[in-house]
Amino acid sequence: MSAAFQLYPPGGTGLVLRYFTPSAALRAYVQCYWQAQRQAQGGSEPAGIELMHPDGAAGLLFNFGDALERDGERLHGACWVDGPKRRTARLTVGSQLELLGVRFLPGMALPFLGESLAVLAGGGLTPGEALRRLELEALHERLLETPDPAGRIALLEGYLLQRLRRYAAPQVPALTASLDWLERHQGQTSVATLVAELPFGQRHLERLFQRHVGLSPKRYARLLRVARSRELIKQGGARASLTDTAFAAGYFDQAHFIHDFKAVTGLTPGGYRDHVRRRYG
Repeated sequence: MSAAFQLYPPGGTGLVLRYFTPSAALRAYVQCYWQAQRQAQGGSEPAGIELMHPDGAAGLLFNFGDALERDGERLHGACWVDGPKRRTARLTVGSQLELLGVRFLPGMALPFLGESLAVLAGGGLTPGEALRRLELEALHERLLETPDPAGRIALLEGYLLQRLRRYAAPQVPALTASLDWLERHQGQTSVATLVAELPFGQRHLERLFQRHVGLSPKRYARLLRVARSRELIKQGGARASLTDTAFAAGYFDQAHFIHDFKAVTGLTPGGYRDHVRRRYG
């Protein structure tokens, strides 16, 4: 396995992100493996904050550096399940930051976690010790003893493949089709339009999403629209028209656009545009 790409974000935090592609056997379930480290810049003070935007997916997180600080809270422990987020999280980039993670595809974490995603959604990180059946603490010890990235990725692959063989339930084609439909439309078409194309009603769709995604179809669609808005603002830079952005993302009035954007990111669209200018230049 090799890194899909390596990113050295400008902006002063010194955070280096590397993404790794999963094997063919796991690509239907796993978006990527990722590694985050702070590039040495001298000094011991936190270098800044990185925004971690929600995409409707869950993940696993392993810490090999200093105590993790997210959303202003210092977290104890070394491994967590990162449930589907409803809001952007803020990661403090400390001088000894070193993280390794698995990011599942939306709706595809259940075979590995063995838990309804609704139980894990919306809150903070769930410590590995709270879900002992996952044996994440033992996996963290093995990862800690294997410092090279390729070896760590191989351990993660082996762990996930073992759980998939042991616990995998049949995939739900209607769920996969619904997720693909919402992503293809970038969350811009109403859930009622989606339901009209399904052989069952909205109540059944809601139950599927709560169990496998941890979010309602409507909330997931909102995350997709806001994600599209963020990309448009990045592409437009300082000259981005927020009115045009709202329309292109499927909003027909500024108030609704601003409300959704702030509810998810904690920033107004204008505030995010300023952040992009500072962050990326």
